[in-house]
Amino acid sequence: MGKKQAEVTTETKQNIMDAYWQLYSSDNINRITVKMITDRAGYNRGTFYAYFLDMEDLKAQIEDELLPSEESFKKLKDATLAKNSRQILEIFMELDELVGEKLSFLLSHRGSLSFQSKLKKTLKALIVKHLPLDLKEPARIVDYKTDMLCGLFYETLLYWYGKGKNIFTIEEMTALIMEPIFHGLAER
Repeated sequence: MGKKQAEVTTETKQNIMDAYWQLYSSDNINRITVKMITDRAGYNRGTFYAYFLDMEDLKAQIEDELLPSEESFKKLKDATLAKNSRQILEIFMELDELVGEKLSFLLSHRGSLSFQSKLKKTLKALIVKHLPLDLKEPARIVDYKTDMLCGLFYETLLYWYGKGKNIFTIEEMTALIMEPIFHGLAER
């Protein structure tokens, strides 16, 4: 496949995904049909099935794109361990700019429980793989610590997209996130 054809293929797939997202975030998800998506995107039904098995596959592919990658998690871990607040802030700002609107919706009461579950599972796997945990400890202790750290990341995202953006600037929120990590919850 030539470079031009690859660009067209990527653009077509993205157009279908964007059309689905527009419908998903504004309408009742139970009423969305392939025809509605392809009409909005300007393609026929066959084009939809060239990229996706069904509606569930489309939804899963969109959600999977929003999950943290190993690379982004490792960058965040390195910045946190280095106590580099500026880099942490830049990571959060980039994340918010790229996928903030979608995360905000998917983490809301109207969002996707399957995405929320996938996000927690992904975060936990990344924590186990990349954070300096003592894996020689009993499994129940490691599990507790990873669940606790996962909860911290997850609840921070929920808070930020639920009401934090309306209360704090991203700089203030980053400082609030880092304070308990660097110093605990007690007042200094």
